[in-house]
Amino acid sequence: MGATIEVLDPTDHGSFVEFHDVYQRSNERDIDQPWSADELRVMLVGDAYERCDSLLLREGETPVAVALAVFPERDNASTAFVEVWVPPELRRRGHGSALLERIELRVAEDGRDQILTETLRPIDAETGSGREFMLARGYAPDTTNVQRELRLPADVPPADPRDGYTLAGWRGSPPREWLDQYARLRSLLNQEAPSGEVTLENEFWDADRLLHEVEQWKRQRRVAHTVVAVAPDGSLAGHTQLLFPHETPEVYQWDTLVLPEHRGHGLGLSLKRQAMRDASDLLAGRGRIVTWNDAQNVNMIAVNEELGYRATAWADQWVKHLA
Repeated sequence: MGATIEVLDPTDHGSFVEFHDVYQRSNERDIDQPWSADELRVMLVGDAYERCDSLLLREGETPVAVALAVFPERDNASTAFVEVWVPPELRRRGHGSALLERIELRVAEDGRDQILTETLRPIDAETGSGREFMLARGYAPDTTNVQRELRLPADVPPADPRDGYTLAGWRGSPPREWLDQYARLRSLLNQEAPSGEVTLENEFWDADRLLHEVEQWKRQRRVAHTVVAVAPDGSLAGHTQLLFPHETPEVYQWDTLVLPEHRGHGLGLSLKRQAMRDASDLLAGRGRIVTWNDAQNVNMIAVNEELGYRATAWADQWVKHLA
């Protein structure tokens, strides 16, 4: 039976179920946290800020591998983010290579010349199948993130912000008076966080996108708890996010950012502690919080280790230039 590659229509329920099944079986290790069907479907449909192309490879009638490319629409117009998934029992048969070659063509046809992707390996592994796969297909290492997790339940001391700073939090939409300032905080992560040699533009964020994100979370059956640091002059100095997927043991510690002019006041640690204390009702019954830091980000790594996080995996970042 020959192999065929088809473009997925994520609104077609039957095809999407097949796609998600292959994707889920491909993330079989404890260090991989596959998205739920609700989370993945919303992402694949895309929106005005990110467009997705997704592919499904069949051998005969049987789905055996899947891939997607994410195209930012309001920033980073030369870049696509690509992922390929093959279940362990179906690897080393050329399925991943065939899908990667096809998705690279789709990226080039879109006028983009840079692909970024990521592979995971356990913290004690020098290499892994994903790492060897990317090296064999012409991808160059860019940087390495460290995945860490905090086992729950965990003791969390009071946040105790100092030097005149205060903390505030919310679930769902940001307070209207902070929409514009919070959008600016969200837009600065690429600029402020340590990263590799690949330079990415700041992401486009405004008040409308923040409100759109909240609607996305509802459709994905997610809950997000956000905490911000407020400077003595009333401006926002930093933020952190805890994201709670529906009916999974994991919680995700997402962006944490303190603006350069407000660093040195212990805000990173205070923000994360306060988020956990505020969201104690949501943390109840969960197994772990998972987070990621660039291996060069010594300040945030120190904050996470003080909270009790321990390294579990390397997340290798890869780049390929098509031009």
